[in-house]
Amino acid sequence: MAPSLVLAERRTRGLTSYKPSSWFKQLSRHDLIRKYPDLVEGITCGFNLGIPSISQTYTPNNHSSITLYHNAYVNNISREFESGRYLGPYTRNKMETLIGPFQSSPLSLVPKSGKPGKFRAVHNFSYPYTTSETLSINSNINADDYPCTWGTFDTVCLVIARLPPGSQASVRDVAEAYRTIPAHQTQWPGLVVRLEGDDSYAINTNNNFGLTSAGGIYGQLADAGADIFRANGIGPLSKWVDDHIFFRIPRSHLDSYNTNRVKWQREIENNGGRIQDGSRIWYCGKIMPNGKYEEFDEDCSARLRDLSKDAIYGPVGCEYNYSDADIDFVSDELGITWEASKTIPFGFSIPFGFSIPYLGFTWDLRNRTVAIPEQKKLKYLAAIKEWEKKPTHDLLEVQQLHGKLLHTTLVVPAGRAYLTNLEAMLGIFGNRPFMPHRPPKHTDADLQWWKQLFRQSDIRRPIPEPTHIINYEAYSDASSGVGVAITVGEHWRAWRLVPGWKGEGRDIGWAEAVGFEFMVRHLSRSAQARTHIKVFGDNIGVVEGWWTGHSRNRQVNTIFRRIHDLSHQFDCTIHTRYVPSGKNPADGPSRGIYGISSLLLPHIPIPTELAAYIVDFDDPVIHTWKALA
Repeated sequence: MAPSLVLAERRTRGLTSYKPSSWFKQLSRHDLIRKYPDLVEGITCGFNLGIPSISQTYTPNNHSSITLYHNAYVNNISREFESGRYLGPYTRNKMETLIGPFQSSPLSLVPKSGKPGKFRAVHNFSYPYTTSETLSINSNINADDYPCTWGTFDTVCLVIARLPPGSQASVRDVAEAYRTIPAHQTQWPGLVVRLEGDDSYAINTNNNFGLTSAGGIYGQLADAGADIFRANGIGPLSKWVDDHIFFRIPRSHLDSYNTNRVKWQREIENNGGRIQDGSRIWYCGKIMPNGKYEEFDEDCSARLRDLSKDAIYGPVGCEYNYSDADIDFVSDELGITWEASKTIPFGFSIPFGFSIPYLGFTWDLRNRTVAIPEQKKLKYLAAIKEWEKKPTHDLLEVQQLHGKLLHTTLVVPAGRAYLTNLEAMLGIFGNRPFMPHRPPKHTDADLQWWKQLFRQSDIRRPIPEPTHIINYEAYSDASSGVGVAITVGEHWRAWRLVPGWKGEGRDIGWAEAVGFEFMVRHLSRSAQARTHIKVFGDNIGVVEGWWTGHSRNRQVNTIFRRIHDLSHQFDCTIHTRYVPSGKNPADGPSRGIYGISSLLLPHIPIPTELAAYIVDFDDPVIHTWKALA
């Protein structure tokens, strides 16, 4: 077929496996058209990706990775042409005749994590970086204009925490998810691909990884698909980009679970319903005991159904409200293509079971735990060892290692206190991201901690869930002129700061953190396993720093590390809350205004690390203190 005829056909009907008539039927049947008004037209004629009109042709060189992985590059290009997503090849003159001025973006190949031999083709739509006559494609696109839901760690934890006993889950990945999205013809000039050779180009007619709007555009279609599954009675389910996790519950619990969904729907409606934070959409439930709001990725308006009467089940399948066959039926109708079912490599579709991988973790639905799988531990250990081979690193290397370790902190929250040096390094590159730098002084020690962690045979935690938090009316405070104090109800205890304690980063924030540590040392000794405890302080840096589990102040961060160790040792979770200084009962004792001795709390040993800077309030070593009025 002549190029003009091919282009004419593609302009009126995009290339995709999705079936627009089926999407229209399903969206109409379940009253979802108003929620996704442009979806069917996008599937039919292509989506607007936010790429502006191109006024001048610009064709920078591709990334060196296409030479490094040349076989993968050739296979990728061949596959794109064979699929019909690439049109061409054309010379520059022919391309300009067909679609006008165009702009290509440097192509690179990135190995897919956990999928040996597979590569993701990424176009650097953020190039060029510097201000010039030619702006990058991404500089014209705002991700917030393409919001979608994300099945985050907190969202999935909430779903699992509320599953009835005996529930199962499966994981499915959409095959070539971004590439299933056709681009409208007006977007093609900004999606052109530069090929090998001096004058060879291809028109890319589909969505592409690396585009600022790519995730959101696909995410909006995936949101609609998830809503259609729910409307057909399948669920609950969540998704992270193309990874979908389907939960199914025993039929015996179906009615009670649907009753709960009615309650959650009302709570979401009463708390503002749909929320958009940047490019993320979520639904706000009621406030939890820890002070945070429940985060849903749906409005819970759909009711689950017992589909077992219409499916072909084995002896185990009939126990549940739906099966793989029900997912396949809806998927086939809509044209959703899933990756082949494989347990290895990690990340492909996984059949229903009680232990499943999702978001890079292993989720145990029976024991309600989440763990770091062995493959990840080995991978992260290898990443650290690779880092240690070089004395200097560029920005990308820091980002890659930091990203891996940061992800781990969802399972090991204490790890946040061992990322501060890498985080400090992230900020030193300025506008020279490729200039290698030496890591901060204590980075090696932090990485030793991570190496010890990844050598553990089992790294897991209970799946976080809404739980009762005990309020002992526990407060801590510090006064830079006198000392530190804690109060628990009417009881109190205080310490005096040794003259010369300030220095090497120790300041009032450090003193406040010392009070926080003494409070945790006192409360954890009597706490039962898995106890959640609320404590109060009037230093925002300490209170809010603990919410993330780390501090930029190295001395405070060292204290946070000890508190993490205490929490792990006594299996308790600490929740900090801010209280104004004027309402903090520990303010008086911290300034030397002590309570009566009959209300004195038991002695708390001073850690060796603090012994040079603080003593008990009644220690005879320091005889004269001037209490503040």
